[in-house]
Amino acid sequence: MLYSYKMFGWMLGLLLLCVAVFGSRLFAFMDNSSSRRVERLDGLRFLLAFSVVMHHYVYSYYYLHGQSWTPAVFAHNLLNLRMGVFGVTLFFMLSGYLFAYSNPVSWLHFYQKRFLRIAPVFYLSSCCCVLLALYLQRHTLVYKDMLLNLYYWFDAGITGIKPPLFGMQDARLINAGVPWTLFWEWALYFSLPLLCFLRQKTGLLPLAITVIFIAVYFVAPFNQQKAYFIACFAVGALARVLSDSVQLPKILCDSVIVLLLVLIFSITTGRYNINFLPLFALLFILIALGGDIFGLLRLKAFVRLGDASYSIYLLHGLAWYGMNKYIAVHNLVLNRTQYTLVSTAVMFVLLVICTLTYQYIEKPFIALGRRKSPWLKE
Repeated sequence: MLYSYKMFGWMLGLLLLCVAVFGSRLFAFMDNSSSRRVERLDGLRFLLAFSVVMHHYVYSYYYLHGQSWTPAVFAHNLLNLRMGVFGVTLFFMLSGYLFAYSNPVSWLHFYQKRFLRIAPVFYLSSCCCVLLALYLQRHTLVYKDMLLNLYYWFDAGITGIKPPLFGMQDARLINAGVPWTLFWEWALYFSLPLLCFLRQKTGLLPLAITVIFIAVYFVAPFNQQKAYFIACFAVGALARVLSDSVQLPKILCDSVIVLLLVLIFSITTGRYNINFLPLFALLFILIALGGDIFGLLRLKAFVRLGDASYSIYLLHGLAWYGMNKYIAVHNLVLNRTQYTLVSTAVMFVLLVICTLTYQYIEKPFIALGRRKSPWLKE
């Protein structure tokens, strides 16, 4: 059984090992000297990805030990339950922050960049899921709707749908079902032309506040989760405005951030509950204003791994699923210490792989996306 206090100690140990290993010269190839880099936000991206990884670690453990993929498995581990909501919430706020002032010369070029940023690792993850499902179902293959199902698995996350593969009903869990968040990312990107038009008429601050107002008071009564996600993007835009116009002492920001983290991991429910959104909003705004948790978010290892956070996010489910499936299929009996050591090794192999996928897949396609396609007219 995975208890919160034991998991906390292990996760803290993992982070310390990350600092030692990924802060070394061995991973200097991950350094990025771009003048546009905001190191504390890169460090934040890694910690958010790490939170989601640890959240799904518990899900995968219990699921492949015969229990359902439901929040009920967190009965003895509320810390990791809350880590999932924490990671996704701040990821959405970060997206709202980064795209708050988007005003591209060419929207077609903008969508080209976003597609080339999202699709390559998404396709890598989907290929791994398809091949693993094919292997697991090799004796009982189901071909019905195969092409239709594969279409959804290679849609770059636009539909958010991940149907069964070859008769494997729970195929979406191979990568922990994480592509669902890309549906919301694409929703943000597709709404940007309208939001850009409205921003030019009203200004960013009134627009962000209005969107939050509509989400909380008009959308939430009908669908609280949708309202929550919409409000997250708007909070990110609000943080961007405030970071340009408000200045607070760093020690004050860091101190309040620590207090907010204690509250978030103590009293929130682990659901996308809009009543707790103010806690997350204030936390993110303080980070946008310069808070870095007393230097934690600027640690070299976290900044480097922040670049690989998208790969970590999309590939970690495969690592946990593969590990637990192998243990189950081969009837391996591991005590808690042995299981933790295996998990630690898998985690570090995953992180190394993700630094390489960033360097040799993500980074080249990001550069390609910045070049205007010859298919686009001037």
